[in-house]
Amino acid sequence: MAIKPTLKNLFFDKEFEEKVKFLQNIPIFEGLNKGALGKITGIIYSKKYAADEIIFEEGKVGKALFIVSSGEVAIHKATGENDSKILAKLGPGSFFGEMALLEELPRSATAKTTQETTLFLIYKVKFDWFMERDPRVGLKVIFNLAKVLSARLRETSEFFAKTL
Repeated sequence: MAIKPTLKNLFFDKEFEEKVKFLQNIPIFEGLNKGALGKITGIIYSKKYAADEIIFEEGKVGKALFIVSSGEVAIHKATGENDSKILAKLGPGSFFGEMALLEELPRSATAKTTQETTLFLIYKVKFDWFMERDPRVGLKVIFNLAKVLSARLRETSEFFAKTL
């Protein structure tokens, strides 16, 4: 009888389980079961960034979505030749650059870490490959992404309506 816990521990991947649990709280993965989230982990890369490191620059073509695992990222928008304004500061569980999963167009802002940060990346090319392999899960992610983009557009519209 003592063999079962030993076998379970032998095949238990703590890092994998933690990543799946973390992804359950990300809005673009809402409604996905653990099995589907497990599949998604297969296309996610983890990358560490130093404090004050540029992740991507405004105007450069976007190729990946980023999820903050730890640390903090500031999103900057150029306001002049040498000036920028911080639009948002994002902590663990936040994500940005999501439009890159839909199209490879220039970024609308610059993303830069404010402290040592670990990010999960999903490259568009890997996501496209995943969509072909598992269209049901991929479609759910795209649907959730559309809901997030719609909410962000609504917030932006309301903000500008108040400032006019």
